[in-house]
Amino acid sequence: MAAEGILDAWIDANILLLVLVAAWVPTRRVLARSGLGQALVGQARAMEWIFIAVIVAPFLARLVSGPSAGHMNLSDLLVAQYLDGNLEMSATRFESLLGLRTDLTDTFLLQRTFWAQAMLVLLVAGLVLSASRLGLSALRLYRVLRRAHAWRRFGRLELLISDETTVPFSTCGLRRRFVVLPADALAHGRDLHFTLAHEFQHLRQSDLLHEFAVEALRPFFFWNPAFHICSRQLRDLREMACDQAIALRRPFELGGYCRSLIRACSRARSDRAVFVPVGPAVGFVETCPGTALNSQLGRRIVALTGRPPSSNGQRAWKVIGLLFCTLLVLGAVLMRSPTGWSHDRIMLSTIVNLERLDERNASTPMTSGAMAADDRVAPLQ
Repeated sequence: MAAEGILDAWIDANILLLVLVAAWVPTRRVLARSGLGQALVGQARAMEWIFIAVIVAPFLARLVSGPSAGHMNLSDLLVAQYLDGNLEMSATRFESLLGLRTDLTDTFLLQRTFWAQAMLVLLVAGLVLSASRLGLSALRLYRVLRRAHAWRRFGRLELLISDETTVPFSTCGLRRRFVVLPADALAHGRDLHFTLAHEFQHLRQSDLLHEFAVEALRPFFFWNPAFHICSRQLRDLREMACDQAIALRRPFELGGYCRSLIRACSRARSDRAVFVPVGPAVGFVETCPGTALNSQLGRRIVALTGRPPSSNGQRAWKVIGLLFCTLLVLGAVLMRSPTGWSHDRIMLSTIVNLERLDERNASTPMTSGAMAADDRVAPLQ
């Protein structure tokens, strides 16, 4: 894929992220008031599929596009509407609006204007800053793992005890997976039981893979608020889905699990906290400040103590996720640039040329009349 195609796909992904937030957030709020609101596992799976589709679809749409596939795009649909008389404006202006994005993209790639150079500097600076923050987080995480003490090992899974964190979390390397526990975790046997159940559930759900993917993409979408909204909602849904999976498997331990979450959050917010996993890792609780019900802890407990979800609700969310994915893929296909000259585009170009010819002919008599007037005045001087 050429540089122009990569840039176009990246722009389409950012646009689709904005469209996704505008459609997904109201949809979730409306469905949350129905019986589907408690189906958190289905919501989490649907959000993961949608997030993957919105990022990958624009690039795949350009990789599989050919000369014949280029006729199916939004630009040609607008041209057809214009030729049918459904859009009222001059052909010249309409053609300039259709080609505005292409002109801006070409200007940015050629770097011949100040705004293009300034935008490139800002994008590169943001990319470097975001990648540096991610690298520093990974380095701190690596150091904590290196200094932690091995406690148990089950195949490729290792349980570690660390003096540098008060937040239990799980992460992984190229060949091994780790669950890191605070040093005082062994002194709270009941809480240790729930912590391990929670982190093991993250591993079963492949949440670490999704977390790593989101963090790897963050430097490329650092400027887009829709990306941060989606990643935040995905993280919240992932935690609540993990809690719900444990509650469904062990409903008789629901009260103990909620109390364990509260105690873990209290210990995590202590002043002696040295390391807080901010990624790439999945923590048991968060340490961000907030009121009881507005914080993530409050939302998790409210979700846990609600009515249990139905299996139909979980399946319904998967259907909704597939529907969103289909619409996003269709949108990515329609947003591709045309790859050839269709019959409608030839007609539009002809109309534009006729308009320009009419403007030139209209200005010709005025110019000839002015020249004749100058010839008449000249002898008097």
